[in-house]
Amino acid sequence: MSDRKVKIWLNAGLIDADTARRIREYEADRSRPLGLWSLIGLGALAIGLGIVSLVAANWDDIPGMVRLAVHGLLIAGIAAAIFLLQPRKGFLGLYLKDVLLFILAVLGATFFGHLGQVYQTSSPLWQPLATWLLLFSPLLLLAGRGWLISLLWMVGLLGTAIAHLSWYSQQISEPPSIYIAVITSVPILALLVAIFVMKISSRQDFWKQVGQFSLASFVAGVTLKLIADGLTEGGFSGSEDNIATVAAIQLGLWSAAAIFIYVFKRSASGISMAVILIAAAIISFVSSITQSAEPLVNAILFMAFWAAIGWSAIYSGRRNLFQAVVAIMALRLIVLSFELASDLLSSGLGLIFAGAITIAIAVIAYRISKALAPSKAPAAQQTSDGGDQ
Repeated sequence: MSDRKVKIWLNAGLIDADTARRIREYEADRSRPLGLWSLIGLGALAIGLGIVSLVAANWDDIPGMVRLAVHGLLIAGIAAAIFLLQPRKGFLGLYLKDVLLFILAVLGATFFGHLGQVYQTSSPLWQPLATWLLLFSPLLLLAGRGWLISLLWMVGLLGTAIAHLSWYSQQISEPPSIYIAVITSVPILALLVAIFVMKISSRQDFWKQVGQFSLASFVAGVTLKLIADGLTEGGFSGSEDNIATVAAIQLGLWSAAAIFIYVFKRSASGISMAVILIAAAIISFVSSITQSAEPLVNAILFMAFWAAIGWSAIYSGRRNLFQAVVAIMALRLIVLSFELASDLLSSGLGLIFAGAITIAIAVIAYRISKALAPSKAPAAQQTSDGGDQ
């Protein structure tokens, strides 16, 4: 915290001189030498890049078994360092351990590719990714603390699902509807696991981040599907019956997940997530069934989905998220003006109209967010939610 903030609060009468002094002492005791750590990080990065350059320059001259042995020793050494840091707290016990966990997981992922290179073997991408996920998920999920590990695990999970979907689509021209519905619902499954484990885990912040990344991945996937439906008259390849069946199964799965979240997590954030899932299920179903190529219809479906996200942000008191949603909807409105324009005159008139509507939306959104979504949720609400997402 900067001293300027403390001075502003002191001059505004929000705190007295004694409180200001205690805040400065508290922050001074817990301040970290960011400049020093930045230099250490740059030095470590330089050493790592130098080692990589040396190995790359002599890669073909190093026997394969030697490379694999060094790779394995690096994994074992980092695993030992993580074990030694396990009982510690503070910077070494939390931040450095997460960094080492990240490096260990990345080394583990690259080891499979290295193994295939040495022994001249090949396999579909999803197989080494799935093997990595099975081997490293227990370590990452049981020992991880920060966003770096939760993001890495989510990327590995989604990467495995996408790689298998791509491979399976090449093997079968039209994959089963239940398979497509389940594989596209992987982020929701991760969200349900995060919500359940967060109730019984002592690392609630970590599982909260897993849930946030899961929900963000799901929202991004639905958004891309709505955009693809508008561009290609149907997001999934295959017959109309297959697309309709996939949409119907997704509707059932996502609605069931929403009901589970609503029952299991009866709080502002839980209700908000349930609303997002229900809105996604209904709007995605309508988009898949109609398969409309009309820009106005697709824009309405897109904005309806993001309007549900905006309502959820307001309901859960997330002002910044609500403002981001308004910006996305305004951008979609401007894109719509270009889609509906047939010449320069209509394009200009459409931009003027879209700009005026955007400004009006921004003003209204600002007033709504200021009245209904404070910049920070009250402490009492955060306590009652028990660290909600």
